[in-house]
Amino acid sequence: MPPTIAQTQALTRVEQLLANTVSALDPEPRLELNAIVPTVSRCLDPGPTESSEQVMVSRAYWLRDIPAKHNLAIAYQVRDHWVQQGHIIIGTGGMESGHPNIAGETRPDGFILALGWAEGDHLYLAATSPCVRPDDMPGQ
Repeated sequence: MPPTIAQTQALTRVEQLLANTVSALDPEPRLELNAIVPTVSRCLDPGPTESSEQVMVSRAYWLRDIPAKHNLAIAYQVRDHWVQQGHIIIGTGGMESGHPNIAGETRPDGFILALGWAEGDHLYLAATSPCVRPDDMPGQ
């Protein structure tokens, strides 16, 4: 991730990644913002080219109007879509129990992607940026 990307640009990328994933799903869910996930958080463990003054941008949505019996099919669609987009699948779990969790990373920009299962047989989709500069920090 270039050090010059700003928080607003990262949010645009996060939203684009999530919208692109949702558009590949059948049936296409209705999105409901998961307000528990903070939109902006401080970069706690910056890498060698990053700064503790930087932030990470996250967004998560509940995938509504998907019957629980389709959760596994949706999870496989998400995984396949991410692979087709050139992203790396970091890990999967819960597939055998019908409680899918998938983690991925975008290439080449290093955003983290997640599909998660929650109590009540609900799925959510999330994306988080790498460390980026806050909008009020001058470009580098």
